[in-house]
Amino acid sequence: MSIEKPNYSEHAEAPGATSIKELEMMKLEIVSLMTGANVRFPIDTREELLKVFPKATPMACQKGDRLLTMYDLICNLDNNDFPIKSAGDAASLLTARCPL
Repeated sequence: MSIEKPNYSEHAEAPGATSIKELEMMKLEIVSLMTGANVRFPIDTREELLKVFPKATPMACQKGDRLLTMYDLICNLDNNDFPIKSAGDAASLLTARCPL
């Protein structure tokens, strides 16, 4: 498994410790929700993932004025992001779309 380099903002600022902690907590919450819901893997499409996290899912990430809901994060996924093979993969993929 390869490790992706972080994608810093346009000003090349590294994310702060608080931002990283929030993303780690969000990852844990995603894994917990998917595990508790007995989600079957692989998840092959956005539509399947939206059944797990419908539009009203009260989870989001924010930096400044930019708020991305779970629905926004899923809609921003590319077709080549699928299939998602585990809850951990889903958590990593979704939080990687969060602005830092």
